Amino acid sequence: MKYFMMLLLLLFLPAGYSVAEERNAVVLISIDGFMPEYLDRTDTPNFDRMIADGVMADYLIPVFPTLTFTNHYSIVTGRYPENHGIISNTMYDPGWDATFSLGNRGEIVKGRWYEGEPLWVTAEKQGVRTASLFWVGSEAEIAGVRPTRWNEYDSSLPHEQRVDSVISWLTLEDATRPDFVTLYFSRPDSRAHSHGRYSDEVTEAIAEMDEVLGYLMDELKRTGLSETTNLIMVSDHGMTDLSEEKVIFLDDIIDLDEVRVVGWGPVTMIRPEDGKREEVYRQLKKEEEHYSVYYREELPEAYRIGSHRRTPEIIMVADLPWVTSSRPFFERRGVLAANHGWDHREPDMRTFFLAQGPDFHEGKQVEAFELIHIYEMICHILEIEPADNDGAFEKVRHMIRR
Repeated sequence: MKYFMMLLLLLFLPAGYSVAEERNAVVLISIDGFMPEYLDRTDTPNFDRMIADGVMADYLIPVFPTLTFTNHYSIVTGRYPENHGIISNTMYDPGWDATFSLGNRGEIVKGRWYEGEPLWVTAEKQGVRTASLFWVGSEAEIAGVRPTRWNEYDSSLPHEQRVDSVISWLTLEDATRPDFVTLYFSRPDSRAHSHGRYSDEVTEAIAEMDEVLGYLMDELKRTGLSETTNLIMVSDHGMTDLSEEKVIFLDDIIDLDEVRVVGWGPVTMIRPEDGKREEVYRQLKKEEEHYSVYYREELPEAYRIGSHRRTPEIIMVADLPWVTSSRPFFERRGVLAANHGWDHREPDMRTFFLAQGPDFHEGKQVEAFELIHIYEMICHILEIEPADNDGAFEKVRHMIRR
């Protein structure tokens, strides 16, 4: 009915007028590993300004596993991992005999891994221009479509330069000006991995993110864009500190020569050699302490990864804050200071949502919601028809003015 009414409206508009001229832009910002509690760690005047003028959730509920690639792609597709295929940061596809991992750029940029329809594809197919200053999947051609503007990921690109690029795109006066832009920052996540969740380095990263937010908001105001631009700020997962006393050594339980381990840590995905499935599972089940082991078909329904072909036959989910490792790797590298990846219902894995702009209410606190609903929210603001997804606009309607 919404789209029918828009069509009727077009018939009676003055010549040369376009509904698209009234569309407000959306800048979707991710601060990797940012937690709601971080706002209590140090002064954050620019976050405070955005909260006063916008909508903040108690927290955002990520998808399982609580990993960067999995959750970022769920945000922009509105799908659970079993329906978009990015079930982990590291995956093996048995049909292609190919491995996807953070260090394998040759596979990361291949569109075949990315199922579902990310927001920039949905928008571009309906004539709405998009741009991406980094996001999971934005470097790949998905369903034959890319953002109008996109960049190869460069973690060293200065934060202010990222903001400057976004502002330059939004101030374009030609047909390539985007109405949907993604913007990504990794600093809090990387600092926590290296130094710990409660470290001074993370506190400094929080203050740095506040400064970047202030710069973005000031630039939007300077260029006259603040009244027509929505900012939606999210994160992908929480974080918890690790201990070298809480490590599950997989090579003490099973023979690693009889399996292929695809991803270690909080969630360990195991592909047994032919004929070894029951034996490996039985050994893991016998020693089940500080973790839960599942056949793929036994996984809790809430995890929403069991039906995809990339999910291996056996999955170990460690109790927070335990992780798996092998003894040789542990002797060389130990463990990270902090990590993520556990059950998405763990309080430490909760993440962050804050939005402000002409389409959002002001000064509103809302209850937690699942991040899969953000896709429908942005489609509504951009006035585009959403592709098939697992989200529901009704879950987030109360945040929107119209």
